[in-house]
Amino acid sequence: MIVRDLIETTEFFTEETKNDFFVIYEKFANSDCNCEGNMLEEIECDDEEIVQILQGNPECSCSLRNIKSYCVGQEFKTVEDILAMIKEEHREIFK
Repeated sequence: MIVRDLIETTEFFTEETKNDFFVIYEKFANSDCNCEGNMLEEIECDDEEIVQILQGNPECSCSLRNIKSYCVGQEFKTVEDILAMIKEEHREIFK
């Protein structure tokens, strides 16, 4: 079983996005946990960094919908690369 511990989060473009849109960075420490009887084995895995574009529901302030997620290290090498692309390709979320 993979256990994901959220270790860092940041909101970007807070003053630049429309009211119901959020650009959120999250960093997770991942572990692969195996349980055999009374023994628990935990193997540390690579950290995971994700930047998500979320849209809030104006009728229900507790609900967020994921518009798009980008993982660092796959298509993009850094968080800054993702943020630059979001500004270019997701202009609809900005004021």
